[in-house]
Amino acid sequence: MEKYCLHKKYLVFCFLICFIFIFSCQEKLPTVIVENINKLPETVDFNFHVKPILSDKCFACHGPDSKKRKANLRLDIDKRAISKTNEKTLTLKDIKSSLIDRLTSDDPAMKMPPPDFHLSLDNKEIATIIKWIGQGAEYHPHWSFSTPVVKQLTSEDKSQWSGNGIDYFIKKKLEKIGVNPAIKASPQTLIRRLSFSLKGLPPSLIEVDKFINSPSSEAYKSLIDKYLNSPRYGELMANIWMDVARYADSDGYLDDKHRDFSPWRDWVIKAFNDNMTYDKFVTHQLAGDLIKDADQESIKATAFNRLHKKNSEAGIIFEEYRSEYVADRTITFGSAFLGMTLECARCHDHKYDPISQKNFYELASFFNNTFEIGSAVYGPGQSPGPSLLLTSKKEQEVIKYIEEELESKQKEIKVEKKSSNKLFESWWSEPKKAISEIIKHTENGLVAYYPFDNFYPQANGKNFKSTAGLKGLKPASIKEPQVKKGWKNQGLFVNEFTEMALPKNVGRFDQTDPFSLSFSMFPDGQYEDAMVFGHCEQIRIGLKGYSLFLNKNKLKFIIARSWPQNAIEIETESTIPSGKWTSITITYDGKGLASGLNLFVNGEKAPVKRSGDQLYKSILFNPNIHTYGFDGFRIGPQHKFKTYLKGGFDELKIYSKVLTEIEIAYLNDETFFDRLKKEKVYVNFKPLFRDFFVENLDNKIIKLENDFNRLRKNLTKVIDPVPELMVMGDRSEARPTHVLNRGVYSEPGEEVFPNTPEAILNFDSKLPKNRLGLAQWLFDKKNPLTARVFVNRIWQMHFGKGLTSTTDDLGSQGALPNYPELLDWLSIQFINSGWNIKQLHKLILLSETYQQSSKNSDRIMAQDPENNLLARGPYFRMSAEMIRDNALSISGLLVDKVGGKSVYPYQPDGLWDLSDKVWKYQYKHDKGEGLYRRSLYTFWKRSSPPPSMLIFDTPNRDACSVKRTLTSTPLQALVLLNDPQYIEVARVLAENILIQKSNNIQTALEIAFRKVIGRKPLTSELKSITNFYKDELTRFRLKPNNTLAYLKIGEKPLNKKINPYRTAAMAKVISGLLNTSEAIMIR
Repeated sequence: MEKYCLHKKYLVFCFLICFIFIFSCQEKLPTVIVENINKLPETVDFNFHVKPILSDKCFACHGPDSKKRKANLRLDIDKRAISKTNEKTLTLKDIKSSLIDRLTSDDPAMKMPPPDFHLSLDNKEIATIIKWIGQGAEYHPHWSFSTPVVKQLTSEDKSQWSGNGIDYFIKKKLEKIGVNPAIKASPQTLIRRLSFSLKGLPPSLIEVDKFINSPSSEAYKSLIDKYLNSPRYGELMANIWMDVARYADSDGYLDDKHRDFSPWRDWVIKAFNDNMTYDKFVTHQLAGDLIKDADQESIKATAFNRLHKKNSEAGIIFEEYRSEYVADRTITFGSAFLGMTLECARCHDHKYDPISQKNFYELASFFNNTFEIGSAVYGPGQSPGPSLLLTSKKEQEVIKYIEEELESKQKEIKVEKKSSNKLFESWWSEPKKAISEIIKHTENGLVAYYPFDNFYPQANGKNFKSTAGLKGLKPASIKEPQVKKGWKNQGLFVNEFTEMALPKNVGRFDQTDPFSLSFSMFPDGQYEDAMVFGHCEQIRIGLKGYSLFLNKNKLKFIIARSWPQNAIEIETESTIPSGKWTSITITYDGKGLASGLNLFVNGEKAPVKRSGDQLYKSILFNPNIHTYGFDGFRIGPQHKFKTYLKGGFDELKIYSKVLTEIEIAYLNDETFFDRLKKEKVYVNFKPLFRDFFVENLDNKIIKLENDFNRLRKNLTKVIDPVPELMVMGDRSEARPTHVLNRGVYSEPGEEVFPNTPEAILNFDSKLPKNRLGLAQWLFDKKNPLTARVFVNRIWQMHFGKGLTSTTDDLGSQGALPNYPELLDWLSIQFINSGWNIKQLHKLILLSETYQQSSKNSDRIMAQDPENNLLARGPYFRMSAEMIRDNALSISGLLVDKVGGKSVYPYQPDGLWDLSDKVWKYQYKHDKGEGLYRRSLYTFWKRSSPPPSMLIFDTPNRDACSVKRTLTSTPLQALVLLNDPQYIEVARVLAENILIQKSNNIQTALEIAFRKVIGRKPLTSELKSITNFYKDELTRFRLKPNNTLAYLKIGEKPLNKKINPYRTAAMAKVISGLLNTSEAIMIR
């Protein structure tokens, strides 16, 4: 009791201090400010009254961004928060005494904000700040950065309105301000609203009539369950999520190449239909490759992170665009899951929210370790890695069978090679015979030999031919060669114009073929990533083939399908000398592993670094309109790589087998065996002789190896046509992340490490510092944003706007929630449900708030035109997809198929004809079911999205979008009247109605009205459309040619059993109804 009295005395004392402060100030304040102070609430709340003013009018100059801060003053945090940092800045406490004078001054030199800022505070805002200062100027964390407060509803609370917990919060506020909620919506309105809310499609008339006849609460609950269990629910949710994920069927940028991400879209549809919990749904998309027991489905989900724009233009700087992709993922993460705008923190500290530039790059580091280089990879069968093979179950079974056979065969080979071999011992015991066979076998498998000793000029004097060292082999073609002393005789040297090409198909090997390359080279100095030779396509086509590079004079050999992910490579640990000839041999065993690649320098096996143990598709050239032809084995300028300038090349030999180490030693030095005899070290080389024997003379092992190679070729045939999807996959070694000065990729600053903004929630040190750890941080119950953000968007889905209207920004610049307690309560319900999405829908849809009529009294409609009070039900325009899908559904044209590749419905002629590329895509609409699939399956080309969708406000999907701007323009009316899709819909619906009700036009018109508008027509409305029908019937009868032309619009054949004039007249009525606002509103 004593403590209570002391506390009460303290509160009275504080109140008196505030009163004295404000009263003393009021003596010198303008009268209008005093009047506004008196109108304010008794207690001014920092988050709901003060911070919006400071954020909007003050933070640009006195906020978190240190580089833009004026007068060294921060108004976004208080003195205590500053004291925890190393900053030496002023805060409100330091300027309290002068701030009121500055706010109320008429002197331009004194006034805050200054006149040249072009933003001023109105009298109410000034009064609010003054009163807040008088109350002690207490700062509080931003409302959305505070953990939701649990509001437990008592039985008394729940009894105050017969609905659920949502209704308690609404009623409490409405009662306080003297506003009555709207009456319950009529059954025909409610079922239509619910159907669009959960399926994005209208209910059937049978469903409507059944509910009208029995509109009980149980019937309503049954409808919710029925619609939530409909496959159409997953399609609607996926359609909304595609905006968040910036889904598109093309790359964007200038070339805007096409790509297929529809398997990810199918995964999303299934996830929603299966009611995958939100935490799992997001975790799989962020880090499905990192979870325990990751499988094809969980990895497929990570395509979410690769849906960004991708540049496939020639000449781009890879690192620049890799940096762009990382930034895009970071920004998307902020928008999609945190409801935060992170873009500006990429270049500088956020102007309004406590997100520093360092915070941005700490978040970016979670996405910076992806095994990608930003290359412009495209072309037939190309997928910039990391990628996922989208094998069917049958393909998986076949692949598993072949892989098991390969594993078994490999074990047999291994056992056989290790076992004692009497034949080898016998052969080995006769050195002369053994050496003779080795020398003889070095010529076996030799398919090409070019000594570059002879150069014969052609007619123009610039082109030359160099004869082959094998009979029947065509000469090499060389442009402007430099001929100098070579390894043996003459050799080929490369100047800036030199180009050497071998005849077609010489050196042509697939990744399932064993082969060896032997040659000599003479580097003339230090080289940085210079291509020595290539039997490959451009790097834009994945560097498909094989190629040799000199990188700081280390040899790097690559075999690739799509480099660097579907590729293997080796690089020597040591450099090769410049200014002298070096003999090089490269061998590959055809098994698709980096361990099967070896490199020999001057006859000795070189220590190498191996990488990319993954080569699983053919590396052979596949002609296609998107490729650039194939030049075969070449030396000289190619593919925009640096050239092996002034370097020498000689004695090229190509083998269709793996040369063994002892063969290579002999080829490098023909005196090798003589030295063995002379130095009596024959016995020391027994392992090398054995290797030769088992590879060339042991028939049992040769048969096993041949069987193995056949199996690999069969495996490649199975895998080659399997499509791939860009997904996530991290490098084995972490890539360093730096703060980028001004966001420029080439200006790295301080190194940073995976972390999250402290203002939201510290990153637990126990979590893994990768994307999986980030997902776990996101779903920590202490995270204040995750649940709020998603709950707010589901509310937006059902009411047309969120509880906070800025669903895209819950930061300082965002709108305050109209019902903060309700948002928190729903968020906690959502978390406690185990992040159950369908349960969240049900909770909202069962509320009486949702079931209200969308109309209230004229006074309330005028007082609250935006329905912020929620004193009436939702009323908002359908999305572009809903408008089209509704039309297809009521006409019976909508195809029920769920999932699959994107389709091509009607679009204007020449839609994609702006490109001047040889390979340009041409838009040709589908025939059959592709014309009538749901709109989420429509092919989305970033440079030319479907015009009818853009007109109805779909975003272009260049970036993550969580909220659509709804407009009303004349173009929308023109689409509904003239688009072939809607004309065809009107005609087919007219046919369907007239077949059933041909003898009763009044009934037919009533059915048309109900299907399009979603309610029964008033008597006056039925009279109007009847007169319209009669007028159109007369007009069409007078112009039979026009009638036929009108009815032939669309691919659906005309029903000739019905009078064409009646069909046309009915179609015109339906077209008119489709063009009314009521037809496209959810109400």
